[in-house]
Amino acid sequence: MRVTNNTYPDTLLRHLQRITNQMNSLQEQAATGQRITHISDDSAAGNRILDMQEEKGKLTQFSKNASRAQNINSTTISQVQNFIRISDRIGEISTLANDLTGKEGLQAYAEEVDELIEHALGSANAKFNGEYIFGGTASGTEPFAVNVDVAGKIQDPDGTGVGAAITYQGAAKGPEFHLSESGKVSPFTDGTTNQQFGEFINRMVELRDALEGGNQNAVTSTMREGLEASEDDLIFSLSRQGSVQLRIEFDRNLSQQRFTDLEENISAEADVDLAQTIVRLTQIQNSYQASLQSAGKVLNSSLLNYI
Repeated sequence: MRVTNNTYPDTLLRHLQRITNQMNSLQEQAATGQRITHISDDSAAGNRILDMQEEKGKLTQFSKNASRAQNINSTTISQVQNFIRISDRIGEISTLANDLTGKEGLQAYAEEVDELIEHALGSANAKFNGEYIFGGTASGTEPFAVNVDVAGKIQDPDGTGVGAAITYQGAAKGPEFHLSESGKVSPFTDGTTNQQFGEFINRMVELRDALEGGNQNAVTSTMREGLEASEDDLIFSLSRQGSVQLRIEFDRNLSQQRFTDLEENISAEADVDLAQTIVRLTQIQNSYQASLQSAGKVLNSSLLNYI
């Protein structure tokens, strides 16, 4: 078999190109700390990394959902707590009113109750980020419609009783937020609970009217039959929102832990062992230098050296 003059130089060139490519790859790995920069570097590991990065994206969205749900729920809890503080004061006023005999004292309490009604209405129509928190899915309009007299005073227009001064006009339920692949939660109170808030304010209106009329029997019956029941409803609502808060925090913590685990798994797949990489790079560089030295000796030789 005849060996041409170009056989050795061509073989040497391919060998040096292969070593150069290995050196460039190892130098890039040492500089970036990444073992995989292209899927072709390790297709199996690359696909696993892509799957984990996709899951990280979902977890990031779940975390954002949890943050928004938590903020909405915290605002809801604050407003319900405000209702309860108002209810506590209403109970105190009702108790104190039982010991009064003159209309002037009852009128003074009626004026305070009137202020508390306005305060409670402010909580009932409270907003978060421009949306009414007690409106359910109908968050663009005030959830509680109010009837006022010519003086701007919240009032039952026809004397029909509870439900006339304040009317709930929101939705039956609020939006839900996905906190995981299969779990979702609504940080909003439902329509039934919101109607109870309206009933609470209407019973306050009834109490105020009884105080203004000097009717102590009506004051006592309003408190016993209505406002005490409303306070129970408020406490139950607060308890429910507290449970929702725990659920949000639990799912959020799970997502954060899973996110951390994924980052560690991705790092294990993609990152290099720097010490091993440097050792391998040194070996390749030595091989490159040895190849050059060997080639120099061979290419400088000819048949004349042996004649």
